[in-house]
Amino acid sequence: MPSMPGYFVGKGYQFLMLDRQFGGREDEYMAAYEAALGRIDQPLGELAAEHAESGSGLRAELKSGDASHFRKHWLGDWWPGKRVEEVLRAGYREAIRRAQEARKPIESLWVCAKEDRFQVYICEGPRQITVLVFTPPPKENEHQPVESLSEDEPILVVKVHDDDDRKVKADVNVLVPDDKAPIIVHRLKYRPDQPNE
Repeated sequence: MPSMPGYFVGKGYQFLMLDRQFGGREDEYMAAYEAALGRIDQPLGELAAEHAESGSGLRAELKSGDASHFRKHWLGDWWPGKRVEEVLRAGYREAIRRAQEARKPIESLWVCAKEDRFQVYICEGPRQITVLVFTPPPKENEHQPVESLSEDEPILVVKVHDDDDRKVKADVNVLVPDDKAPIIVHRLKYRPDQPNE
């Protein structure tokens, strides 16, 4: 996660993996929902590790560094006392149940803001269920140097250009010119791999 000006929206590998697991053809995501509900009471750190092992029988779309990052930071030291694992488990259980009932895919986003809450929002739209994992800033705001963010997120941001935009290696297009603060659009970035932690 980059140094933040107090907010962050992204997916990274973890939420992209969930999007692929809970998206695609209806028969695929309906089967994935059933399988996920059968495993959801397992420790989430173990589930992430299984998604990093090719012989686990699960979609091995994470790298081992991603799984250890999730266990160490998401479930460990970033938000102590916020009952992160319980909130994530309950939130995804509810989202999956609603998506099953509606026969719709799930898409997930991580929204981080200067608030002191860890919550999961579930938005029931006409074509999909959207899960927003809303978190406070992690304890280590400098966890990922901005220059390490090189992979494109499937997310664009339209905003007033600021110093943080100059640090990220992204193509910035000006939508509304202004000498001091133009309104720009650029694609968000994430780090291509978590180090083994």
